[in-house]
Amino acid sequence: MKPREISGEECEQLLANSRFGRLGLSSGGEPYVIPMSYVYADGSILLHSGLRGRKLEMARENPRVCFQVDSVERGRWRSVIAFGEARLSEDAAAKERLFDIFTKKEMAGHGGKSFRREDMERMPMVIWEIEIQEMTGREGVW
Repeated sequence: MKPREISGEECEQLLANSRFGRLGLSSGGEPYVIPMSYVYADGSILLHSGLRGRKLEMARENPRVCFQVDSVERGRWRSVIAFGEARLSEDAAAKERLFDIFTKKEMAGHGGKSFRREDMERMPMVIWEIEIQEMTGREGVW
């Protein structure tokens, strides 16, 4: 089977069912790709990170990012690339929204550790929200 485009609905389904993807950034002519856990909700990709690091520096300089997820099962592959701008926040409301989405998706914290809302509000973290502006997807067979 030649690779084919998949529909927007199929792209959203892959984003909703995956937990890990790759964040692509570019700053000063340098590309940077990093694997990250995430959740997808309401047309946005939500991530969280520490308060410092290369990816934060790059996103602050150039918030235009892409996010890629894929799936391979029995030789059939699917891949989605979403483009948008990263909005970064450290406020309690952003953390609460992320906590609520994680809870609805029955996702625990790092390493499967459960956490409470109060724990998350105190955690030093940056919430990333990437509202998808453009998305493409393909599938094929190896």
